[in-house]
Amino acid sequence: MKKSRFFYLHPEANSGKVASLEALQAEYTAYLAICVSAMLQARRFSLSRGERQAFFPRYSALSSQIVKNVRAHAVAIVSGWAASKYTVKLKSVIRAKFKGGEFDEATRSALCILGKRLIDVPSGKVTQEAINLYWSWLLDEDVVGKSPRISDRVGMRLSEMTSIFGKSENTRLTAWWIGFSHLDAGKSRIQLPLVANPYVKEASDVAKGVLARKTRQGRWRFEVVECKKWEVAKLPESAPRLGVDVGLNVMAATSDGRLLEAGLKPKFNALYDTVRDVRANRQRQGLTDDSPKLNALESRLTGLVKTLAGTCSNKLIVAYPGHVFVVENLDLRGCRGQKRFAYRALHHSLEMKAPCEVVNPAYTSQTCPNCGFVSRKNRSGIKFQCCYCGKISHADVVGGAGLLRRSEDKQIGLDDYPTVVKPILEARHEEWKKFQASLSALGRKKNALEPSSRELTTGVSGFSRDRHSFELESEGVG
Repeated sequence: MKKSRFFYLHPEANSGKVASLEALQAEYTAYLAICVSAMLQARRFSLSRGERQAFFPRYSALSSQIVKNVRAHAVAIVSGWAASKYTVKLKSVIRAKFKGGEFDEATRSALCILGKRLIDVPSGKVTQEAINLYWSWLLDEDVVGKSPRISDRVGMRLSEMTSIFGKSENTRLTAWWIGFSHLDAGKSRIQLPLVANPYVKEASDVAKGVLARKTRQGRWRFEVVECKKWEVAKLPESAPRLGVDVGLNVMAATSDGRLLEAGLKPKFNALYDTVRDVRANRQRQGLTDDSPKLNALESRLTGLVKTLAGTCSNKLIVAYPGHVFVVENLDLRGCRGQKRFAYRALHHSLEMKAPCEVVNPAYTSQTCPNCGFVSRKNRSGIKFQCCYCGKISHADVVGGAGLLRRSEDKQIGLDDYPTVVKPILEARHEEWKKFQASLSALGRKKNALEPSSRELTTGVSGFSRDRHSFELESEGVG
């Protein structure tokens, strides 16, 4: 894994040269929009390098090298957009229409292959009819949402042929500079000073090529990729594991009963409500562009979640050295608010710093860890109370314990649908009931083991064990 490093334009940069950079960006985004539109109209997911010259229209305002950068950028945008739409939208659309009898198994298989591999021409099982049907959904905003649109905030991909990034020791403002191609072919490259980044000591520390973009605050930022690879330590299969669930009211709940960053939700909700009100007010006024105030509020919201996610992941790594963290492969389509923000931030932070294992989360927070009974009624907010055996616990801790058990479950795979998972869990609960009945017939004390034979405590520290009272006795880490 490689990290990105940011350099910002020096505040004392020449205004005329900055205007030239902005003029270059305007032409770049205009041609990028033309290329993306051409691919969508031709219904192409990708193009090889040899095809691009003949496929895309010419654009005389840019140099030939920048034109190549724009075309490669357009291909990346369209292919990435199509891949994400299959995962988020079209996979479930195909499943629903197949169950509704709108097409046969062969067409369903062809559509799934098409979505996964982004095939442009008929090949094997993929027919032209399947391609036409798939694109009709992909371009229908009522089915998948908006097509990719190019705004003035999109970054410019500047290769080593169109930009020079490095240091100069004989300058007054700063040692770091960037040079880029001028729109006027007869002029030399324009040089702009940059604010130094403390993590980059030499130009050789980063790869060639720069992504130049404007932030929401209007500052120019230049992103480079560090050459050094950050490798997460590989642990043996026998390494201990810890289930980590993103909580409803906390940043994370672990399988052993710890609650981390309990102060996230009130802070998040207060700021989130402010952002929502400001955005709603602008929509009522018919204002489509974000205001500086709205941009600042959204940046604060993102920064809040990232900061707490980083703090939480650091605490986990210090408290559980040598552990593999088991996290859920969550479908975020139904998530809103703090849960959605926290899930992405925490998982990204953990994966950057420690070995993680992703598992199928279906019913992990609705399954009783004592008897294995599965029901949505088992959970109400942060309270978990089994409708069959009466076990009481914190719902997020139950979810974390469920993720840990799922990592050892050989019957339930990562790609199994909930409709496949639930019958397996119900069958295990029936086996548990039969086992308890056999113990009763023998006059022995009933066993309180969960179906996977992992023994858990009856309650969770910090919570009342009274069935009619479920209150948090302490805040923070449990």
